[in-house]
Amino acid sequence: MALWRCNIRVSWRTQCLSLLMHGALILLILISPWPVNYSLIWLVLVTLVVFECIRSQKRIASRKGELRLLAERRIEWQGEEWLIVKKAWMLRFGVLLSLQQANGKKRCKLWLASDALSHGEWRHLYQQLLYPQVTFDEDK
Repeated sequence: MALWRCNIRVSWRTQCLSLLMHGALILLILISPWPVNYSLIWLVLVTLVVFECIRSQKRIASRKGELRLLAERRIEWQGEEWLIVKKAWMLRFGVLLSLQQANGKKRCKLWLASDALSHGEWRHLYQQLLYPQVTFDEDK
């Protein structure tokens, strides 16, 4: 039984922040004074930052789909079951979850931005992570 469930959308704030950071880094590389014989290094650096920006945007776009918070610090996401291995790092505009696959093979960090969820879903997730395992026993 899921304690919480939501369909996560792509976060436009996270995409904009990533673009701004990569753009600032490219601008810094472009306006820095480079000696003439360093033009190849300059070109390689700009190319690497552009490709990292594209990779970052693809990674952000892949963080969508149904997410279910299960009992005992478990999450089902993208068809796999994950364990929350560390306490969630919670800010008012996002939550960082440190996850490990249930079979122990793979680890990842999942950033859930508040704009990727509806306001009610965000509040409920935040509450579930802040006060874990608060359940009401109907038998008593």
